[in-house]
This record gives sequence, structure tokens and C-alpha cells, in this order.
Amino acid sequence: MFIRVTTKSKKGKKYIQHQLVESIRTPKGPRQRLLLNLGFIDLPREQWKELANGIESELHGYQSLFSANPEIENLARHFAKVIIKERLNKEAKSVEKDPKHLEPTYETIDISSVTTSDSRTTGAEHLVATSIKEYNLDNILKKLKFNDNQIDYAKMLIIGRLVHPGSERETARWINENSAICELLKTDVKVYDNALHRTSCLLMDKHEEIEQGLSENARDMFNLKETIILYDLTNTYFEGSKRKSKIAKPGRSKERRNDRPLVTLALTVDGDGFPKQSRVLNGNISEPKTLEDILNQLSKETDNINFKKTIVIDAGIASEENIEKIKKKQFYYVAVSRKGSYPENFWDGCAEKALKLNDDETKLNLKMVTKDGESWLHCHSESKEAKEKAILEKKLEKFEKELKKLHDGLEKKRTKKKYEYIIEKIGRLKERYGVGSLYTIDIQQNSEKVTKIEYSKNPAGKAKQKNVGNYVLRTNRTDLTEEEISKTHRSLTTVEDSFRSMKSHLGLRPIFHKRDDTTIAHIFITVIAYHILAGILKKLRQGGINFNWNTVRNILSTHIRVTTTFKTEDQTTVNIRNSTTPNVKQQAIYEALKIKSQPLKAVTIRIPIVENKKCSEEK
Repeated sequence: MFIRVTTKSKKGKKYIQHQLVESIRTPKGPRQRLLLNLGFIDLPREQWKELANGIESELHGYQSLFSANPEIENLARHFAKVIIKERLNKEAKSVEKDPKHLEPTYETIDISSVTTSDSRTTGAEHLVATSIKEYNLDNILKKLKFNDNQIDYAKMLIIGRLVHPGSERETARWINENSAICELLKTDVKVYDNALHRTSCLLMDKHEEIEQGLSENARDMFNLKETIILYDLTNTYFEGSKRKSKIAKPGRSKERRNDRPLVTLALTVDGDGFPKQSRVLNGNISEPKTLEDILNQLSKETDNINFKKTIVIDAGIASEENIEKIKKKQFYYVAVSRKGSYPENFWDGCAEKALKLNDDETKLNLKMVTKDGESWLHCHSESKEAKEKAILEKKLEKFEKELKKLHDGLEKKRTKKKYEYIIEKIGRLKERYGVGSLYTIDIQQNSEKVTKIEYSKNPAGKAKQKNVGNYVLRTNRTDLTEEEISKTHRSLTTVEDSFRSMKSHLGLRPIFHKRDDTTIAHIFITVIAYHILAGILKKLRQGGINFNWNTVRNILSTHIRVTTTFKTEDQTTVNIRNSTTPNVKQQAIYEALKIKSQPLKAVTIRIPIVENKKCSEEK
């Protein structure tokens, strides 16, 4: 082996490239065969032969006879691994077509020469890649004019978001160093962060068509009825300031990160938890204003069906204006009422029912009134009451503690006692804890200074405290019973589970991107990943496995692919690329999903004895 120099021109510039070649005999005489393009190597010319010998030694598993330069040694080890990897990939393609790999092969080997290298995870990647294939993502993207490389990058983004959530840079590093994605996808594209960035933006540009395609394929695969549509919003925060952003805005964070700019994600899912459509909105957007676009999209989808969909929404979206819009679009609705009070005789004559919930021993007390084509269901939840009381008591305790602290400060020196200052402080406490209306606060002053602060709970506040645990549902589905209306509303937790899964398992938060287009693309990749995840979890549940995705991912993390190297009796070097045998839990997951437990076949390459002898003679 030796190294030669070639030059290439691109856009008028010349580039130097080094190549590793070897001399071979052919019927037409000696020829040179290219083994590997090395790129540009920053080494003196007199060290090229030492590098070539080092690569050859690594390929054959020989120890160098001389103490090598550490830099040359590292380069030789790296380039030898690249050569072996390329040969294994080439052999893998021929193995797929050739059944001879099933025939037994026996060798006498040197046990002390056995080594393993290049271990890469394959379990979770195989599971996701198979699911992507079932969703027919390739055809969806081909119809949108994506080329083969862009399709490969798109799959890598989705698999990476499900298996190893991170930035595009971290995804590229993980693919190049830790994952067997490229082997599973049978692709040799160069993976780097800019290529992933560009592909994510292409996906974002076609997000409506992609989501529609995935949703339709899921409907066919799982025979989804889609009679119930759940709609809700969440928001997530940024680590940067996002001063120039048009979508990142300050607002009320659902993750208690009011100190950071936010962006809002609107999502619809069906009753089985499969996502339908999503929108990325400004962080400070008013929730009721987000419904109209969703209704317009749902109207297009329902043109060819003969039943009405029921839209389930929470109180934040269920304004009177939105209720009218839903009726106008001829949909059914189940919504949490925003009314704070009802006429005194509104619930007269209602028989109260006790509904025992499936998940625990708590009860839900129900009473229903039907008036003017609309049913109103009053619900009292014991668990909700206990939770709200605990939260309220904690707020009351903290509010009183701060009032006492403010009062005690009036007797200390060098503390502010002006009436305007004390009023402002109390106002801020009311805003922070939201319980100021439950108290009567008396402030006594002498000239401009406050001398005493007295507070007590008022009767109206006690009446409000008795109302915890209650909520009212309204619907135009007058055909439903109390139990059916309540169950339909409680399915709204499916959207909350979706948001929770995207934030905790799929890397939705936090967001580090600076530009708005890459920010939206990051969120959309997470949404696509959740489309795929919904199908995986559905199949697992049908197969009797109720693990969450994080548990499944961890179980499959030890199913890996490795290269085993050893020498035979005649000093031939053999490299075998194979996967580990799945353990019991891994096998159970594969069986539940009805997919292969070994997605990739064993691949073997041999470095003939002739090459070994030649290498020894040169040394």
C-alpha cells in the first residue's frame, strides 16, 4: 500500500486530495487499485509510507515493529476502520441476494486474537424504522418531490428524535458514532448537521401534506373511526432571548418558565390517541382564537363521510363564539363550560348519579339538565376536590405568611412603611397567589406611614372554597347519557398525555434554535415522531405490553451490532459483522410488534493470506 496525491478543481479552485492505493497484478499487467480517499492529510511526505504501513498493519491485526508516532497511529486506526466498514457494507448488499451465508462454515482460530469493535445500537432504531416503513413515509415524501438522500435524512431525523432526542448536530454525531441507522436504512449518505437542518426545513414546508398522509395511513392500518376529535394547546420555552423572533413571545408558561420566551403548539388527536394535525403559534396567542383554522381543516376532511365528528375542548377554548363556530360547521361538541354561575333553580329536579371511576376508588357525582337542544352536566370529582383543596391551602398559607412578614416589618427600623408602597406590595401578593378575594384586609396608617395590617377570611371566600372539585360540561350530543358525556370529556387527557410524551420522551423542550423556521421545523419533527410513536404504542398495547416509550427504548438499548475480528490457523484475518441475540424482554417487544428480531444478517470479510505474507515481508 502507498499514498498518492491527486488534485481536483471546483468552481475555479484547486483542492489536494490524498488516496490510499495498492498495486495488483492483472492479465494486462500491474495496475493500481484505489482503496480509500483519505481527503487531505496534514503530514510530511516522508511519513506517508509509515501511515500506509500502519493502516495495513491495522487491517491484518499485526503489531507494529517500531514505536509509531501517536498521530500516525490514530490516523492508521481510523482509516483501517473505515476500510473495514466499507467492505462490510459492500458484502452486506451481496449477502441479501446470496443464500450461501446460511451454509455452515468451520474455522480453526486463535482464541487470543478475538476482538470486538464498532458496537452500535440497533434495537430501538430497527423498531422505529420498521414502523416508518409501515406508515409508507417513503411514498408520501416521493409524491412531494423529495429525492432519495432527502428521504434518508428525513428518516434519520425521525428515528433520532424517537431514540436519541437532541439537536441536529447531536443527532449527526450519534448516527456517525453510536447508531446502526445507516446499516438499517442501507444508505451510504454522508451525515452532517447542515444536511439534517436543510431536510428538517423541507419537511416543515410540507407539514400539512405529510401529516395528512400519515393520518390517512394510520386510519387504514388501525381501522380508526375518528368520531371523537380532541383539541388542546401547550407551550414550551426557549433557552435564548429570541429578541428578533416573530413567534417567541412572553406569556403564561405551562411549565412554570414565565421567565423565558414561549411558543405554542396546537394539536388535535382522535379518541385512540393518534395525532391528526398540528399548528405552531405565537407564545402569547389567545387560546379561543386558535380554533377556527382547525375547524376549517376538519371540514375539508369530513366532506366524504356520512357522520358528524364530536370535538372535545377545554374551558380555555370553549368561548361562546367558538361554540357557535362549531355549530355553524355542523360538528358536535363536548366542552367545559366557562360560566361562573347558573340560575338558582337551574339544577332543580335533577337526579344525581354516582359514577365510580375505573382507575381508582374515587367517585364522580353527576347531574344533568337538557334545555334548548343542549345538555349541561354538573360534575363533582372527589379527587379533583382533594387536589384543589391541597393547592388552595398551600396558597393560603403562603399568602398569610407574606402578610405577617409585611406586618412585622412595620416595627423594624430601616423598612419601608409608606402607604403607597404597602398597597403595592399587597397587590403583588394577591397577583402571585390569586387568593386575595378570599380575605378582608384592613390597613391602618398614621400620616403617610402604615402602622398596622389586619386580615381575616371573608364569608364570600368560604363560599368559593366550597366550590372546589366542581365543573360543568356542555354538549349538543343530547343522545348521550351522563356517563358517556363524562367519559368523552375525560378522553381529553389523551392530548395531555401526547404533550407529556413529546416533552419528556421526544425532546420537544427546551428549544435552542435561533431562527423561527428552524424552531418550527424542530417542533414539527417531534410531531412527526409522535405520529409514528402512537402506532408503536398501540401495537404494543394490543400485544399485552403496557410500557411507556422510555422503558421500551431502554430495554432495546442493549440490542447492538458489533464487528468481531480474529485470525485463523493459516493467519487469515476474518471480520464478522453481526447483531447480539435479543434477550427475553427484547424478544417479547419484537413479537408484540410482529417484526423481525434480527433485522440485519451476519456479514463476513476475509483478508487473504497472500496479503498477510506480503505485509510481513515488507516489515
